[in-house]
Amino acid sequence: MELGDAGCQHYFEVELEDWAGERFQTALQKLIERHEMLRAVIHRQGPQQILGHVGPYELEIQDLRGLSRSLSQAKLEAIRGEMAANVHATDRWSLFEFRASLLDSGRARLHVRINLLISDSRSFEIIFDELNQLYRDPGVLLPEIELSFRDYMLASEAFENSHAFRESKEYWMSRLPTLPPAPQLPLAFSPSSIVQPKFCRRQARLDPATWRILQEKTARIGLSAPGILLAVYAEVLAIWSKSPHFTLNLTLVSRLPLHPQVNHVVGNFTTVNLLEVDNSRPQRFEKRALLQQQQLWQDFDHLHFSGVRVIRELTRMQGVGLKAIMPVVFTSLLTIGADSEEQSLVARLGEPVYSASQTPEVFLDLLAHEDCGSLVMDWFVADEVFPENLIDDLFKAFQTLLEHLVSDESAWTRTLAENSQKLLPAYQMSLLKGVNNTTATRSKELLHTLFLRQVEKRPDQLAVYTQIRQLTYADVYSRACGIEQELLARGLNPNQFVGIVMEKGWEQIVAAMGILFAGGAYVPIDPEFPPERQRYLIENGNVKVVLTQSSVQHRVRVPDNVEILAVDHMQPLEGRPTRAARTRQKQKDFAYMIYTSGSTGQPKGVVVDHHGAVNTIVDINERYGVGPEDRILALSRLNFDLSVYDIFGLLAAGGTIVMPTAKLALDTRHWARLVAREKVTLWNTVPALMGLLVDQVEHSEPIGQSLRVILMSGDWIPIGLPGRIRKLLPKATLVSLGGATEASIWSILYPIETVDTKWKSIPYGKPMRNQTVHVLSRVGTPCPLWVPGQLHIGGVGLAIGYWRDAEKTAASFAYHKLTGERLYLTGDWGRYIPDGNIEFLGREDSQVKVQGYRIELGEIESELIRHEGIDRCIVLVREDTPGAKRLVGYIIQKPGADLQVAGLREYLRAKLPEYMVPSTFMFLGEFPLTMNGKVDRKRLPAPVRA
Repeated sequence: MELGDAGCQHYFEVELEDWAGERFQTALQKLIERHEMLRAVIHRQGPQQILGHVGPYELEIQDLRGLSRSLSQAKLEAIRGEMAANVHATDRWSLFEFRASLLDSGRARLHVRINLLISDSRSFEIIFDELNQLYRDPGVLLPEIELSFRDYMLASEAFENSHAFRESKEYWMSRLPTLPPAPQLPLAFSPSSIVQPKFCRRQARLDPATWRILQEKTARIGLSAPGILLAVYAEVLAIWSKSPHFTLNLTLVSRLPLHPQVNHVVGNFTTVNLLEVDNSRPQRFEKRALLQQQQLWQDFDHLHFSGVRVIRELTRMQGVGLKAIMPVVFTSLLTIGADSEEQSLVARLGEPVYSASQTPEVFLDLLAHEDCGSLVMDWFVADEVFPENLIDDLFKAFQTLLEHLVSDESAWTRTLAENSQKLLPAYQMSLLKGVNNTTATRSKELLHTLFLRQVEKRPDQLAVYTQIRQLTYADVYSRACGIEQELLARGLNPNQFVGIVMEKGWEQIVAAMGILFAGGAYVPIDPEFPPERQRYLIENGNVKVVLTQSSVQHRVRVPDNVEILAVDHMQPLEGRPTRAARTRQKQKDFAYMIYTSGSTGQPKGVVVDHHGAVNTIVDINERYGVGPEDRILALSRLNFDLSVYDIFGLLAAGGTIVMPTAKLALDTRHWARLVAREKVTLWNTVPALMGLLVDQVEHSEPIGQSLRVILMSGDWIPIGLPGRIRKLLPKATLVSLGGATEASIWSILYPIETVDTKWKSIPYGKPMRNQTVHVLSRVGTPCPLWVPGQLHIGGVGLAIGYWRDAEKTAASFAYHKLTGERLYLTGDWGRYIPDGNIEFLGREDSQVKVQGYRIELGEIESELIRHEGIDRCIVLVREDTPGAKRLVGYIIQKPGADLQVAGLREYLRAKLPEYMVPSTFMFLGEFPLTMNGKVDRKRLPAPVRA
């Protein structure tokens, strides 16, 4: 049980003047004899037992008189720590504890711990009121109590046969499927890992005059006093929660009027109400507060089926076991007890010094009450559960919003977005602004003009290495010029696309460069794509010319009006390189288009300009000193945007591109030998490929120490991988990068140095030069530190948009509510942490990454459902073995169908790339469903490995 070892108890300290120990002992004994629940024990199986005679209660006394102030205080705090943390067995009397510490000048500090299983807030008032009367006047005669707690419980159980109870049960059972979870506040640790939680108290007060002003303003709009505090609490929780739609656990004292003395009996009459709060609505604060109150009143009409029962039903239906499902609590005592202008009943006994409350399965509890006309708001928090400073920031925001509501009329009309801006701590806003202050000088070059500058400097430098051909900078230039002339002769203009359908080889580099020379933009298409997909990409991109290799040409499928040119049969331009500027296009013109998976069943083309791609390349090259001595092993396929850096990053720096043989492109031994033989210095792949290289080297294939910079991106980096790399390459610089095809390769990076074994993942990092990364809430405002939000990328790297799809472009590219900056909504989630880095949290939609490839699961499902034998299907990414992701298809066949795994894989291979074909399929009779009738993907079975 989460925080199940927390004692269910309240602890008080009260300081009394003119202490009379014997008189207090006598008063306490009379109180115990008067109230049977003070003689109760609760057995482990659940039954309560009232003990007839318990003997005299011995008040433990500690004499602190004559001690120094510091020593006395230390001993008082020791008692507090001991009693507040003590979890007393409930099957042994007593379920309360009184101690007294004797102080100088006739004073005494009374320490009281009461188990909440035998008392509620009204019971505390009864206990302290009667204890005060018996102590101050030993001869007082209190009215005899005729009702027992047991009598009340029996009467209330009989009430379960009533129409009102059945109606309440129907109300709550109908709401269970749509009831949202508790506020999803950031947690530092799993609550189940905390053995002995410590609860801390934070207290805020409104003086009587301020409290009256707030109540008057509240009453004018028809809101109750507890209602305004509940609304403020819900508002700040919405800002610090992952979702502003959640359920709060409201503690209530429900003493049904079954007997005239029901309010004079000590016992636990507490129930709870699960209040649904939806602050996602774009309404004013006062309107949302009133809606919450209306919901609460509606719930109150159905309290006969208690919140405790509702939680039990939720636990059963959700199958969450021992998880604390409603750990955020609101408790109001504003309508209980004496007039607000009077002292509290505890204060009548003595001066309240300290109080603390803790309850199993509760992380955060707000307790509101009045004391001498002041509003007192105590927050009891299991601090260990939350990241450092998070609760302090949340508490400060709560206080600030209360102050605003008192002093600023406009506070009542704010939306949640506006309150988010007002209440985000200033130091956090400063941090986020500083992290995203990445402005630097922007290069005015184009992708190919960076290369042209190197051609002038070092024409004879090796530019491209393959086992069958090596090209100098002059060679690449000459061959690109030959392609340029052919394309210009065919009327190519800026912002027109030329296809490249090639397998790994030197031809890819000269083709891409030649297209840019001519002013066009390239579209990489994998020759392993099915013919149907090849044709779609060529037609959709309005491609009129496709460049390929003679060895691949027979696999290229194009419409009749598209011309195919084999680059290896084209003649290079004769002579030495000239100084031709080759700036037919501008920085904002198209450089390339890469197709990514689309949710509608068709891929979408991401169009990137020169400006964004050049900015990323120049940043990396300058950051890591990439120059003529560097060599990169170009493993990424041309239709994967890591290849953009492999090609243009190295050629911009005067370095060398080392290319694997096409047929050995996936052979890790081949990679290792190329790294060792060609002295490769830069590595740029998804983490999984780096892991495969490490596996190879660890087993048998040394690679030397030439690798100096290792760039890993496109997927999660296993926590253990950097350590394995460092054992092999102790001097190498390891870098985690992230971003999106829609934002010019990368937008964020993190230098991997020391890896904390407690990390869940390698940090995502900080924004790169001239780029920004924002974590925004569901209402479009910056999330506080630690709070998950949707990752948005801004800056010069943003793509122009999706080719020929204005609707998708408008949906994915929006503008920042505060700055007006154009942003790309990545679909990923993350959160800022206090050092200014972002922690990556993954995706929540159906788009996933496997081996660096972005895959829309809906696209695979769309193709599968077209199969004549398939009735329904689901495709998931499973990671049943850590680090081993795979696609799995779940199929429900049509009656009479007899599908086989091999046949389904063959069917998809004709329509989709190999990396989008599930490795296995499972045939099911039905899909598991959630409690509200949706498919429960989490309960789909794991495939059994052969």
